[in-house]
Amino acid sequence: MSLKRLYRHMNREIDQIDQFLSTRVRTDHPVIESASRQLLDAGGKRIRPAFVLLSAGFGETKDIRLTKVASSLELIHMASLVHDDVIDDAILRRGKPTVMERYDETVAMYTGNTLFGEAIRLVSEIDSPEVMRIMADTMERICVGEINQIQDQYDWGQSPKRYLDRIARKTALLIETSCAAGAVISGASPQVVKQLSLFGYDIGMAFQMTDDLLDFTAKSFQLGKPVGEDLKHGHKTLPLLYSSEDPTFYERLRQVSASTDMEMTKSLVREVQRNGTLERSQRTIDRYVERAIRRLDRLPDVPDKRSLIEIAQYIGKRKW
Repeated sequence: MSLKRLYRHMNREIDQIDQFLSTRVRTDHPVIESASRQLLDAGGKRIRPAFVLLSAGFGETKDIRLTKVASSLELIHMASLVHDDVIDDAILRRGKPTVMERYDETVAMYTGNTLFGEAIRLVSEIDSPEVMRIMADTMERICVGEINQIQDQYDWGQSPKRYLDRIARKTALLIETSCAAGAVISGASPQVVKQLSLFGYDIGMAFQMTDDLLDFTAKSFQLGKPVGEDLKHGHKTLPLLYSSEDPTFYERLRQVSASTDMEMTKSLVREVQRNGTLERSQRTIDRYVERAIRRLDRLPDVPDKRSLIEIAQYIGKRKW
């Protein structure tokens, strides 16, 4: 079963968000519009809009503001993907050429900035000071995370704390915000908003750690990009953190730089695949998923609660 099938009962609402997004990426500049539409047409899991809608199930109000905040979060996500591809000099994204590959680095950066700008415009239309505060804080922290990711490239000695902070900003934060914003707009109580935020953080961490794992275990056609890309681009992920506890492995890892040949990278990937750290990484993911589900214990038993639990369970076991 795919992730999108888990929230197929919301297909109509997700389709409406996609249609709304299509109208919001229109610009007067043909290159920026083409690049933005390329990102939108590439699809994706739409997990952030799904979390907005599911979290709104704990409140009473559902209106166009949910579509707007969900679209805003998806635009921020799309923008961050474009910027990530520039940082990594990535050629493929979801099996298709990246914006940077199709155009160039400058166009990619300005496309990402345009998407950020449209996200801000959407937030301003929501007319909720609390949501605006949450979204402003989110965007600032994401940008700090992008800078940290650049600074952390090929820094193989970075601490586990630094890694956790980076993935929190890179992935968990947007999922946490999706849950919080959906709940706030629907009129859920502050206690419910808090628990959903904590759920979103934990499941967002598990989501990124699973991505880290899949970079070593999935096939290229499943990932839509080559296996071992994180290692190649100098990102110290969870399996590499655990593998680095072996001094011999760490000494070899320290030699990896932007100019390292492919054979050495492949050799390290093979070692990670057989040294037991992938299983250890999965156990860490399981703990985050279990904690996320426990966060929901204090919440009312509304129908969307079961969907959140099912998605959380799937995220920890997904294969691509």
